[in-house]
Amino acid sequence: MAHNQAMMHTYCYQLAATWLELHPEAAASELVAFLGKQAHKAQTVAAEVYVAREGMTMDEAMEFQKRQYAYRDMMRRELSAND
Repeated sequence: MAHNQAMMHTYCYQLAATWLELHPEAAASELVAFLGKQAHKAQTVAAEVYVAREGMTMDEAMEFQKRQYAYRDMMRRELSAND
């Protein structure tokens, strides 16, 4: 696994673990909502780069992000295979 990808995984796992430590009474759906908001913020920042570098509109850049970087289905398959 490439170093950047491994570090990204480390960050994501630590973010979820820390949130759960700070919210031990929270339901799983609350964690999912929190992580969804974090993902949306990150996608927005990435889309802004496409607007600046590629001349896309923000709507085009967000659609591109959704098409190219939607990982949830892949993650479901990967996690299901590991059960």
